[in-house]
Amino acid sequence: MKKSDIGVVTIIYAICLFFFVMTLDLKADAQTYPLCLIGGLFGLNTLYLVRCVWMLCRQGGRIQSDLSDVFNGFLVGQFTGLVLGCIGYMVLMYFAGFYIASVAYLVGTMLFLHVPVRHLVITVGVLAVMIYAVFTLFLKVPLPVGLLFK
Repeated sequence: MKKSDIGVVTIIYAICLFFFVMTLDLKADAQTYPLCLIGGLFGLNTLYLVRCVWMLCRQGGRIQSDLSDVFNGFLVGQFTGLVLGCIGYMVLMYFAGFYIASVAYLVGTMLFLHVPVRHLVITVGVLAVMIYAVFTLFLKVPLPVGLLFK
């Protein structure tokens, strides 16, 4: 088990708790899907914790210090670009709506990360169809349309 594992597991449990509390404010019918996602995340995090504890027992109870290696090779420019892209995505969603902002964000992010154009087109196309099918057709979730299209 590594020291960074403790932080990751703790943060994921905190995120689960945060979203669980927020989900309880929704109507009962609207709670099902978020609770399933939160439950899945909680379950996977618990499996990861069990794996970490098992590895800790196999290593004789020694926790490895990997904090010096965690950010080894960290690319500040790439991280900053992605954070700015997320902020731009939220602003664009407010003005242009979910679908346009999502496609623009995916294309921009994948170009920024130098993903081959063929993979970019396939990914954006498949995700757009899946999001439309799941959220609009199946779940009937109203997605933001943006100020430009109201």
